[in-house]
Amino acid sequence: MVFPGQNISFIAAICIMLFSGSLSDTSPTCSVIQGLPGLNGRDGRDGVQGLKGDQGPAGEPGTPGIRGSAGPPGKEGPRGNTGFTGLPGQKGEKGNTGAQELVTNIQSKLASLEAQLNQLQLSISKRTKALLFARGAIAGEKTFVTSRKELPYEESEALCLKAGGQVATPRNAEENKAVLEIVQYYDLSAFLGITDIETEGTFRYSDGKSVTYTNWKAGEPNQSGDEDCVEMWLNGEWNDGECEEETLNICEF
Repeated sequence: MVFPGQNISFIAAICIMLFSGSLSDTSPTCSVIQGLPGLNGRDGRDGVQGLKGDQGPAGEPGTPGIRGSAGPPGKEGPRGNTGFTGLPGQKGEKGNTGAQELVTNIQSKLASLEAQLNQLQLSISKRTKALLFARGAIAGEKTFVTSRKELPYEESEALCLKAGGQVATPRNAEENKAVLEIVQYYDLSAFLGITDIETEGTFRYSDGKSVTYTNWKAGEPNQSGDEDCVEMWLNGEWNDGECEEETLNICEF
C-alpha cells in the first residue's frame, strides 16, 4: 500500500525484503506506484547577519574627458517691432544770452563815455583858447597862463597849486620860449619853479628833482645875499633873486 507523500526508495526497499528469499523467474514482481508529491517544507530561518567589512581604499581619480566642440548657433529669434517715434516739436525762439546782454551794456556805456569825453575835450579846447586869449602860451603838452598878479614866490606857488598846476618850470628851450612870450607881453620878470631853499647852491625843481635844463645869465647864479629863487628876465635868461620880491605870477598845467 502506498501512502501519499512516502518516499519511493522506501517503498522499493520493502519490496526487496518481501521477496528476497525465493527469487526466480516466476517471482512475483513488486510494482512501484509513484505517489503524489508531498507538501513543501517550511522555509528555514534567516542566518545571523555577518559583521560589516572594512572600507576599501579610495580609487584613483579618473582622467578628465576631452572638451567637446561648440555646438552650432541657435536659430535667430523673431525681430521685435520698431517703437513709435514722436513727432518733432516746434523750434523755440532764440533767446538773448547773458554774454550778449553784457556786451550790449558795455557798448552802450562806452558810447556814453565817448560822448562825454568828446564834450569834455571840446570844453577844454574852449577854455584853453580863452586862456591863450588872456595871454597864455602852449609848449608841447604844457599850457602856461598868468593871473597877471605880481606876487612873492610862496604866494605865487600857492596860487598855482590851488588852481591845480604849479609855478612855470621850463625844462627845455621850447618851454622857456613859451614862458618868455608872457614875460615880454607884460614886460615883467617872473619866478620859475626852481629854488635852492633846501640846499644852498643846489637848485632843484619844486618836486625835489635835480634840474636838467638851465638858461642862466652869464655869471649867474652868484649866490649874492638870500637869492634862493630863480626869475626869468625879459630876455629869457635866468637869474637868482630873493624870494620875497614880487614878480609876475605864471603857472603851468
